[in-house]
Amino acid sequence: MPILPSGASIDPNWLSEQLNLRVDELEIESLGVPQGFTSNTMRLRPRGPSDALPSSLILKIDSDDPQSREIALLLNCFRREVGFYRSFAPQLSSLVPQTYATGNGSSDEGRWLLLEDLSMMAVGNQVRGVTADACSQVLDAIAQVHARFWNASDLLHHDWLPDHQFWFQGSTETLSSFHRNFLDDYELRVEPEVLKAIDLVIEHSQAIDEAMAQRPSTLVHGDLRVENVLFAKNNTQRDVVVLDWGTPTRSMAAIDLAYLIGGGVPMPARRGRLRELCKLWHQSLKTYGVKDYTLAEAWADVQLAALRCLSSVLLLHNWQLDPNISSRAILLNDEWIERSCALILELEALEALPSLV
Repeated sequence: MPILPSGASIDPNWLSEQLNLRVDELEIESLGVPQGFTSNTMRLRPRGPSDALPSSLILKIDSDDPQSREIALLLNCFRREVGFYRSFAPQLSSLVPQTYATGNGSSDEGRWLLLEDLSMMAVGNQVRGVTADACSQVLDAIAQVHARFWNASDLLHHDWLPDHQFWFQGSTETLSSFHRNFLDDYELRVEPEVLKAIDLVIEHSQAIDEAMAQRPSTLVHGDLRVENVLFAKNNTQRDVVVLDWGTPTRSMAAIDLAYLIGGGVPMPARRGRLRELCKLWHQSLKTYGVKDYTLAEAWADVQLAALRCLSSVLLLHNWQLDPNISSRAILLNDEWIERSCALILELEALEALPSLV
C-alpha cells in the first residue's frame, strides 16, 4: 500500500476514517504525471456497503521526487490548495472538482486531498497546446473566479493565501544568474526586441511586482496551464473544470490570461486573435459583475502580466539543465519559452515598460 508523508498507510481503514463511510476493499492506481508537478496523484477505487461511497476518487499527496517536494514545501502548495478547497471551492462548485476530504495541508499527516475523479473528461495537452476557441472557454471560466473575488476584502483574511506570489518570480540577482545560460541556447532563436525585454524584466523585476500590486486584485490561479484544465467530451459534462489549485494568490487577474495564452496557445492558433481573447475575457468579467474596469485597462494589465510571466523562461531553461529531466519536459519547456517570448511582441508588451523604468 502507498503511504502518506507521515508513513501512515493508505488503506481501507484510513479511507474509511476520512470519508466516514465503511470501506472493505481498496484498489489503488498510480497516475503518471509530467515532471514538474509538485504532487503524486492516484486513483482510489473503494468497495463497501454504502451507496454513498464514490466508485472512484483522486488522492493527491507529496511528490516522490525530492526537487518537486522541495518546491511544493517552499511554495506552501498543499496548505494553499487545502485552504482553497475549504474556503473558496464551495462558491465555485461548477468550475472545480468536488472535495471529499482534506488534511490540514501543513503537517506530514495533513498534506493530502481527496477529490472527485473527473478522468472521463479530456485533459489539455501542454505540448500540443489548445486552440483560441478552447482558450476562450477557459478564460470565461476563470473570469467567473476573478469576478467572484474582485477586490474582495475576504481574501485578506486567510493566512495561507499570499499576495502576488508566483513560482516564476525572481529577484534581479536570481534572474541574472540564469541569463547567460539562457542566451547560450536561445539568443539566436528569440527576437532582439524580446531579448531587450528580458534584460529590462531582470533589471526591473521589483518594479513590475510593485506595479501589479497597484492594480485591482482578485483570486488568481497562478498556474493556469492547459494541463490543469479539463474539457467536456460530451454535453453531459461540465464545459471546463480547473484543477491544481496549489498556487492560488491574491493578485492582478490578467496574470492568468497572459500565462494561459503565453504558454498554452501556439502562435499560429492565436495569431491575430489576442485582442479578441482579451475582449472576450473582459466581457465575461462584466457579465459576472465586475464594474469600473475598462477594456483599455484590461489590455494594459495583460501587457504588464506578460512581462511578469516572461521571467518564467529563465527559470524553465535553468530547470532544463538538470541532467535527469525527461525528454517530454524538455519539449514542454521549449514550447513554453518560444510561445512566451513571442507573446511579448504580439502584445506589444514593451509599451508597459516606460511607466516602470
